[in-house]
Amino acid sequence: MKKSYLLQYIRIEYKRMLSSFGHMLFSILLMALIIGIGTAGIGFVMTHLTDYEKATVAMVLPEGDEGSTLKSLSSLIEMQDSVSDIANFTYLSEDEARAGIKDGSIQAAIILGDTFINDVMTGINTPAIVLLPSDTELNTDVFHEEVRNGVSLIRTGEAGIYAATDTWINGYSMVISRSDMENLLTDLFTRNALDRNSVIRDSLVSAFGEESILQYYIASGFALILLFFGLIFGNMYAGNDITVRKKLRINGIGPVIAGMIRLLVMTTIVFAISICMICILVIYTKTAGSFAALYFEASMIPGLLLLSFSLGGFFHFIYSLSDIEAQNAMILILVAILMAFSSGCIFPMAFLPDIFQKIGNFMPLRIWRTGLSQILFSYPDPANSMLLFVIGLIFGTGGIICQIRKMHS
Repeated sequence: MKKSYLLQYIRIEYKRMLSSFGHMLFSILLMALIIGIGTAGIGFVMTHLTDYEKATVAMVLPEGDEGSTLKSLSSLIEMQDSVSDIANFTYLSEDEARAGIKDGSIQAAIILGDTFINDVMTGINTPAIVLLPSDTELNTDVFHEEVRNGVSLIRTGEAGIYAATDTWINGYSMVISRSDMENLLTDLFTRNALDRNSVIRDSLVSAFGEESILQYYIASGFALILLFFGLIFGNMYAGNDITVRKKLRINGIGPVIAGMIRLLVMTTIVFAISICMICILVIYTKTAGSFAALYFEASMIPGLLLLSFSLGGFFHFIYSLSDIEAQNAMILILVAILMAFSSGCIFPMAFLPDIFQKIGNFMPLRIWRTGLSQILFSYPDPANSMLLFVIGLIFGTGGIICQIRKMHS
């Protein structure tokens, strides 16, 4: 094989590729726009999935100084994010609150007795009365669950205080006095109760993993667009491809070398498209200001090359399955749609039925989406990078084997 033949063949493949790209440019841009709008729409819906009407909660307080103190305390509680997101407080008499529960204008009512503060300070623990309608809606159910969580937190604090008291009563020595210990535990409890949102954030469990919803769907849309961009490579496997292959073989360019060259061409094209898409995202984030700005860094290049190689191997395998270009393109579209629904790109894996979760675990699109997310928003994981390389190698080898079988058929 002469070096000139090899270089000429590489030039021809790039020329065929660029020619196909020019003819399909409008369709490609339209497809990318549709996928981008679709994933943005799904991301918007998922972001606002937990939005609902706030519950109106009536606070029934005693009159006088005790009522003023309780109103200040309830205002402080209402300002907490976990409360303000789900409820609005209003102050009514007990008769008005009960009437509001009956006619549906009030979703919940909290009644505090005349001696509530004194009872709390002296350890009597007179319970507050919480009124809920018999037929509750979602916003009332959420508030009810918030009340249950608050009661659980109070019981935990009480248990600590009572344990310290019992220790003192039973004669065990303590470093500080009983009253100081009780005051210390009360102070710790109050600070944690008022700052419990930080506890919630520290123990956050999300179907989107460590990504925000916005980051999740940016990576998903990016991966889907790159996957459907594979349609432009069909021209490299046109109907007269086998005849061309046989002529190339005479000049020493067999299916293995030809497959490696095509894989090189597709890898570089996908890599270039990825760079362009990242540049568009960088410009958008700097101008829109809707989320944290994205920057292109040199550290992204190795990950993007591995991703491009993985996608290139997949495209080579799909287009080597049949001699009919349209048939291979249809297979690519159907496989892409199946992977989109089962790999967590449309809805997170945790939202899917068990059968789709099992299928999705073996779908390359899940690895591509994860890889893109790491490249764009964090750092590539070595294990995922290795998977990208292995996927490209397996599919690329599979495509070469299919080409060899065609040559001998």
